[in-house]
Amino acid sequence: MPPESSASRRPAWKTVLRAAALVLAAFALLLGAVVLWAQLTAWFPPPTERLSPIAGSPGSFPAGPSSLRIVTWNIGYAGLDKDTDFVMDGGRMSHPRSRQAVEENLAFVVQTLGGFEPDIAFVQEVDHDSARTWHIDERAALAARFPSHQLWYATNFRSPFVPFPASSPLASVESGIVTLTRFAAASGTRYQLPGTQPWPERLFQLKRCGMLVRLPSPVPGRDWCLLNVHLSAFDDGSQRAQELGFVKELATSLYAQGHYVVVGGDWNSVFPGVALDRFQPWVTADKDLFWVRRIPDGWTPQGWSWAYDAGEPSVRTDEKPYRPNQNYRTIIDGFLLSPNVRLVSVKTSNLQFGHSDHEPVVAQLQTADLPVQGEP
Repeated sequence: MPPESSASRRPAWKTVLRAAALVLAAFALLLGAVVLWAQLTAWFPPPTERLSPIAGSPGSFPAGPSSLRIVTWNIGYAGLDKDTDFVMDGGRMSHPRSRQAVEENLAFVVQTLGGFEPDIAFVQEVDHDSARTWHIDERAALAARFPSHQLWYATNFRSPFVPFPASSPLASVESGIVTLTRFAAASGTRYQLPGTQPWPERLFQLKRCGMLVRLPSPVPGRDWCLLNVHLSAFDDGSQRAQELGFVKELATSLYAQGHYVVVGGDWNSVFPGVALDRFQPWVTADKDLFWVRRIPDGWTPQGWSWAYDAGEPSVRTDEKPYRPNQNYRTIIDGFLLSPNVRLVSVKTSNLQFGHSDHEPVVAQLQTADLPVQGEP
């Protein structure tokens, strides 16, 4: 009878332990390779970047106005409709329900935006070439609906592979913010907002930005300065504080130069004057309200004013699909106006969050120190 081999004499638990160690080593090696690849391919934009419109011809637009009809809408990459939740908000889904759902949501968004007949539109979460939205170019859909507008685009999320969540990774993402303008803009600039996440999370995260588009007003040397922003959502508040500080400094410096300044978009912070329990009831758990924070007391520049509709929520939580009186709702979308800009009207459209987890906000603005065009 042949002698027992050393392998056959090894206790079973040692064999299992050795196999587990090999699996862990292989996983660590794979994870290290992914992080190294992400470091080598990571996108880190410059502090400022000059932009050009990707659609529209400046020669076909009218001269600068003394009044503006402006809309802001975070369209949730046409993937966060009422039947969708989102893993980052405590839900289960990392992708939209289907390509068909994205196409239907996008068609509704584009049609609705067109119905507002805006002079200016700030649009956030616009996918350009993302796996989560089947590589549909949502910018192209906006450009096709607004042929008489310039379309400006600034990237704020670019990654060849986002490994989160492990069960269904986001994979490749190319997304950003869009400003549409019916008037000939003088320039466009992307400003990288301050603050960053810990390494290696920062390799796969958004690079938040503000996009400044300037167009002439009736006063030579004095521009409309239109700053489209989409601030952080899932930080502990420190990154948002840095971003708000940057926005305030930029906006007030432009106003000090005599310009008409409008800052709008998705602020991801509850506006001053909005009670946190404004839109009751809800059944969202406290743990899923971790991102809800206020614009800090005293942050608003002296003499500046907020433009938002206090009667309608502009965002709902995504820990579950939207159902009336189930999801928490509040106001984080709207505009900040310099003292020389007057608010004529503002309205949030109640679309029951059917095609995005945000609602569009439309404002009519005019210069406070000039007569409206056509008036004596």
